[in-house]
Order: sequence, then structure tokens, then C-alpha cells
Amino acid sequence: MSYALTDEQLEIQALVRRVARERVAQRADEIDRTAEYPQDMYDLLRELGLFTVPFPAEYGGTGSMLSAAVAVEEFGRVCYNTAYLLLVQWLPFSAILAGGSLEQQRRFLPGLASGALRGAFSTTEPQSGSDVSGIRTRARKVDDSYRITGSK
Repeated sequence: MSYALTDEQLEIQALVRRVARERVAQRADEIDRTAEYPQDMYDLLRELGLFTVPFPAEYGGTGSMLSAAVAVEEFGRVCYNTAYLLLVQWLPFSAILAGGSLEQQRRFLPGLASGALRGAFSTTEPQSGSDVSGIRTRARKVDDSYRITGSK
């Protein structure tokens, strides 16, 4: 078994390393200092098509979580917040792909892959912070829909 990156993964690594060095590194301190949402970094990731990386080929991606990890690693070397933008975009993708209906996949995955829709993940609650084992919000099936109770 080979643990070497494929040619495609090496291309992604080289692209992200270059972009991180040339376009992201100079913004990293400012992003950390101001704690403002880095819209320009989101736009850059979208422009480069990097949101698609872990998505299956039918959504323009490689279908490779290792390729996604390579991209996150390279951005993480210079700006964790930019790397995190990828991770947050990919969280709902994984959940929808694994457990969403075909209709939900068709409705949401193209937009998440293109960046037209923004990914989000809500775990923080007043009583548990970000400890997912303490989440009290619940979804209960009621007729043909769900009733969600709790606070975020």
C-alpha cells in the first residue's frame, strides 16, 4: 500500500501552498486581530473552486477527503481561519451526503460545492458551550416535519 499523494493531490497541495503564501499569509494577522469575518478569503476559496474538493465528481469535486485534508493543512500553516472556512463549508456537505434524502442532496449540495450557499454548524448552547455531548436541543418528528426545541 502506498502512502504517497496522488498526482491530483500533489496539484491541490501545490496550488493551495502557493495561494496561501501569496494571497492569504499577509492577511492572517489582521483576520486574527480584528475577528471580522474574512469575506475576501471566502471569495478567494470560492473563486479557486476549493469548496468542491471533497465533493463527489458529479458536484465537481475529487471525492477525496485526503485531498480536502491536504488543502486544510496547507492553509492552516499560514491562516487557521481560512482553513476553517473550508471545514465549516464541508460540515453540512458530509451530513447531507450521509443522511440527507436525494431531494435534499439535489437541493443543497450544488450550492455548497459552488459556495453559493454557506455551510454552518451550530453547536454552542447556553448550558454547554461547544461541548456537543451536552447539547439539549432536540428534533422531534411531528407529522411530516420536525419540531425543534432548545436554544442556541
